[in-house]
Amino acid sequence: MKIRNAIIFGAVAMVLSACGASDAGTAASISGVKIPESALADALVDISDEVSAETLNITEAELTLEVLNRLVLTEVIRQVGAQAQVTVSESEIAAERSRVIADFGSEAALIDAGLQQAIAPSMLDKVFEISIYVAKIGQKLEPTGSPANQNTAFESFLFTFIEGADIAVAPRYGKWDAARAAVVAPDNPLVNSPQE
Repeated sequence: MKIRNAIIFGAVAMVLSACGASDAGTAASISGVKIPESALADALVDISDEVSAETLNITEAELTLEVLNRLVLTEVIRQVGAQAQVTVSESEIAAERSRVIADFGSEAALIDAGLQQAIAPSMLDKVFEISIYVAKIGQKLEPTGSPANQNTAFESFLFTFIEGADIAVAPRYGKWDAARAAVVAPDNPLVNSPQE
């Protein structure tokens, strides 16, 4: 199953890259920062080594969309952080990971929980990074506000950033929906339902 999934993702990537694109080899771009197709492929293989899309009750196209969305949001939040003059260090990410591992009881349990949400083991630290950014930006914007107020302030700041950002997704993978701050399914039904 692991080999089969890797072959499927590799074959789909090869076929789709032959379809033509304005920026070949780029899955998405956020204000000039490119997310290469290789990063998307690596994350998909990382997941497929552990769990199949079928096990997650989603299609391979939906899994690809989930993974790309996380990659795009990670870069968006990093840029939002830079605009807010907020940084997140490796030590903060490591501390958050340790805290969450303690909550789950073991690293294996954390990895399993991540896989059930289509989060590759290699992307777990990015999830923690986003979480820390959201908290720190909210605290900076509303230092005396409640957690709910801080979250509202963050969301307002995020959508203001998105309005002025140049965010593009390769059409074969999907499209950027600014109103939802998410990558959504492409219009092409052949991409939505790839043949195995």
